[in-house]
Amino acid sequence: MGNEDMYRATEKAYRREKFVMPKGLTYLAGNSLGPAIASIADRLVHTSNDQWGQHLAGAWKKNGWLSAPENIGDKISVLLGADQGTTLVCDSTSINLFKLLNAALAVNPQRKVILTDNSNFSTDLYVAKSVGLIHHDVEVRIVPRSSIVDTLDRSIAVLMLSHVDYRSGQAYDMALFNEKARSLGTLTLWDVSHSVGIMALDFNSSGVDMAVGCGYKYLNGGPGAPAFVYVKTDLQNRLSNPIQGWLGHAAPFVFSDDYVPASGIKRLQVGTPTTFSLVALEEGVDLLLEAGIQLVEHDSRELFDTFMAALELHVRKGRVNLLHDVQRSNVSGHIGFKVKDAEALHHSLMAENIVTEYRYPDLLRIAFNPLYTSLDDLQQTAEILNYLLSRH
Repeated sequence: MGNEDMYRATEKAYRREKFVMPKGLTYLAGNSLGPAIASIADRLVHTSNDQWGQHLAGAWKKNGWLSAPENIGDKISVLLGADQGTTLVCDSTSINLFKLLNAALAVNPQRKVILTDNSNFSTDLYVAKSVGLIHHDVEVRIVPRSSIVDTLDRSIAVLMLSHVDYRSGQAYDMALFNEKARSLGTLTLWDVSHSVGIMALDFNSSGVDMAVGCGYKYLNGGPGAPAFVYVKTDLQNRLSNPIQGWLGHAAPFVFSDDYVPASGIKRLQVGTPTTFSLVALEEGVDLLLEAGIQLVEHDSRELFDTFMAALELHVRKGRVNLLHDVQRSNVSGHIGFKVKDAEALHHSLMAENIVTEYRYPDLLRIAFNPLYTSLDDLQQTAEILNYLLSRH
């Protein structure tokens, strides 16, 4: 047995005892909303009673609340495979997309095109189109994903893509798109909401320029958790935040009438940090750092393999239709597939204490988070799913 095998024999990402979940429930919808972490409740009470309650207005400085967006951002940067000082927790994914798209257009004002693909997440497309409405001379060009590389040219200011297709679960090759865009002077902007916290990302080696991501899926920060924004170091001071708020100012407590942007990633901050939401998110990020993102990805793939082996017969018989050609290189933390009577199948699984995601009209999505899903959970799910599908 090699060293890696010995390590694998003793280490697991599984930490279900850290979560508040109904006993006997198999939760396979963490790509939509991660479950509650048990320690969050105590952290919130401590923040309320011992910090806010005792220190009042002085709590902002005494407890580091104002620096939390940067400090937690540095923790998230580890999950992104990025440098410290490149990630800031703030706002929502949509607002951060809006900020970065506008900023990217200003970097290359002679370029008038935002390029994206027609399978991108709906909100991302809405945000891009809203930027096009503001800048009447800017075109939002939407093409099939297969046409992206051939469509790239020197008219394009920014290429905006989702790393993982939210429907199918297909992960795309960041390095390939980044390299092509970089050769043409085009900036890249990635939405990693469906990959951060479940895949071992490497922004540095793959050459990501900018990125956004949410905090309530695999980061387990809770409903409405703040999002984050990433910008590589040498690009940060070239970006202008289109929403100029006081905490993005170089000297916010001087309260100057004139706006002077802060240096570095902090210039993308707008308003006051949402302290309680940040506390909850930090618990989720800390749990992932404790487990180790490489181990999380490895164990997620193990769950994925178990599930796909069970689906193989049904795929061959046409009962299950995968949305893409599944390869080892394009696996993410979830899989989406079309199936007859998907809603009824979803409810049948719910009756067996198995939570999946149904999307109208015929889509089921299954997520593989090894922090709270075991191989036994997946094997039992596969057996029940086999029985239900065989009855179709």
